[in-house]
Amino acid sequence: MRRTLSTLALFVALTFSAPAFAQNPNYDSGPIWRVTYYHLKPGQGDAFWSDFRAHGKPILDEEKKQGLISDYKAFTNPVTDNPNDWDVAIATLYPNWAVMDQLDAKATPIVVKHYGSRESAFEAARKRSEIRDVVASHLAHEVIPK
Repeated sequence: MRRTLSTLALFVALTFSAPAFAQNPNYDSGPIWRVTYYHLKPGQGDAFWSDFRAHGKPILDEEKKQGLISDYKAFTNPVTDNPNDWDVAIATLYPNWAVMDQLDAKATPIVVKHYGSRESAFEAARKRSEIRDVVASHLAHEVIPK
């Protein structure tokens, strides 16, 4: 009996201390950003923005409407460091990590509906490689300093 009580006490102590370890004394946890940086191929700026208006923006707007993302933003790079530096960055805001775990299953139907078929979506993605290159794609966890 004594051993059972000791085991139970240890279990309860560990259970309630786990959230304390997850907290940070310097900041509170915020949402998640995915920032993708693109290098536009020479003379393809208008084609990139036309494609973004026709396909990227409507899909992101629908994902936002359905609660998969909280927001999105586009950025341009006014000062490049080298010829292959990024020209445009698209940042997508996710409310938390759990949404990102479900993103593929829930966003794919939105994309397929927009393009009409998976094959059309894949073809559009292939054509984008003629317009731009992905320089990098990073996740950033936003924090709120205490």
